[in-house]
Amino acid sequence: MNHQELDHYLRKLDQIEEIQIKTGENVNDFDGNELVVESEGTIPRMQDFYFFDNGPVFINKHHRFANMPLHIHSFIELNYVYSGICHQQINGQSVLLEQGQICLLDQDVPHSISALGEQDILVNIIMKKETFSKIFLGRLSNSGIVADFLANAVSENQKHDKYLLFHSQHNKNLQYIIKNIFCEFFSKQEHSLVMVNYYLPILFTELMRVYQLDKNFEFHKKTSRANIVDILSYIEQHYRDCTLTAIAKEFNFNPNYLGNMLKERTGKTFLELVHTQRMIHASTMLQHTDKSIDEIAYEVGYESPSFLYRKFKKHFGQTPSHFRKNKK
Repeated sequence: MNHQELDHYLRKLDQIEEIQIKTGENVNDFDGNELVVESEGTIPRMQDFYFFDNGPVFINKHHRFANMPLHIHSFIELNYVYSGICHQQINGQSVLLEQGQICLLDQDVPHSISALGEQDILVNIIMKKETFSKIFLGRLSNSGIVADFLANAVSENQKHDKYLLFHSQHNKNLQYIIKNIFCEFFSKQEHSLVMVNYYLPILFTELMRVYQLDKNFEFHKKTSRANIVDILSYIEQHYRDCTLTAIAKEFNFNPNYLGNMLKERTGKTFLELVHTQRMIHASTMLQHTDKSIDEIAYEVGYESPSFLYRKFKKHFGQTPSHFRKNKK
């Protein structure tokens, strides 16, 4: 399936849509007694066992022409607007999704979807929570404090609305990637699911870039100074010998204000961020070089190897020696 064939496939009326366009009423196209059970309240909860017979990821086109009632589900869901617009109520908030945008919904967040018109095409990517965590948090969170900050954005958001809206409509690379994912899944070729699983980390990496740009825009609306990602990038590059006072001077901040902002935005103090970055570099050298632990301690900014030992064991739960041995 190519992109043109995908477009025809998504725009064509399916059996459910043929019914809904006549009645305007939502049709449950599953064996509802198994799929939907009552939650603790009165909101139906979709279970995950129906969707994942062939793997931990499932993709489907949302049926048009009828309202999708309020519901929750036991899996992670990405809503992608392939065409047109989509009105949703998410956790009590009215949310408008435009063509090319993605909304990431956490488990058990109440949401409903207004009837889609003929040109409004919404595609859902759903996955188990553990699959999402492995791809989005596991693979992307150990390459530096910037990636760590962005990868944990969803966890940070769980304290609030339990969803993230990505303004991805202008990211052509993301549009290309996600269409390729749909082509693989819907064509059901040999090894299609394997290809989908390879594409997903790339998709989430692009979403991290979109999230970074969104946060930068929000920050610049409040202040003309450097944004949090710029500051974290500076720490990443100068972790060996940077000080809070030097960074505050570099970005024209009061040191106390900068320290409080870092704690508020990342959940870590300045020193914790520095030590985290040192641990990341130390672990990389332990895995990929033959340098001694004394040499590594000096290279990441510790004058005493014993200090590296203490920090490393606290961070990774094992000594540098055991870490190197277990990674070989």
